[in-house]
Amino acid sequence: SIVLKHNITDKTHLMMQHDHGFANNVATQDTGWTPYAEDAQWYGINTHLYYDIKDNWSVGIRGEWFRDQNGFRVCSPGRVTAATNNEGYSYAGEASSISCVAASWYAFTVGMNYKPTKWLNLRPNLRYDWVDGTKPDGTRYNPFGNDKQSQFLFSTDFTINF
Repeated sequence: SIVLKHNITDKTHLMMQHDHGFANNVATQDTGWTPYAEDAQWYGINTHLYYDIKDNWSVGIRGEWFRDQNGFRVCSPGRVTAATNNEGYSYAGEASSISCVAASWYAFTVGMNYKPTKWLNLRPNLRYDWVDGTKPDGTRYNPFGNDKQSQFLFSTDFTINF
């Protein structure tokens, strides 16, 4: 990972990150859905822009592009197992052994950080994800629930610092 940070102003902050990873001799799939071993790599860029409204409240946007060059990283074996039912099918209705393909993944997020105390940070956000990939049979890759190529998510989390 390479991370660059820059304070545009005292209240406006920019962060850019590039990640690149690889794994040697891992199980992937050829164009006929047959598992075989190859070297896999993945890479991406994401950027965050934040604005401090107050000392304890900021809003921000994030954009991300991630390329899973060999269909290994996003759907690695542990992730596939966790996202399948007891019959080996993913939420997209495909058998787990064929649910991962090489694809580019995109996300755009709008959110905020609110720190009501020094030790608590609340982070609600709205996110849009989409994927651009084609399965070996030439059909569009639709990995999200109900056979979709994109999804909207609303989530919130909190962190406790100690």
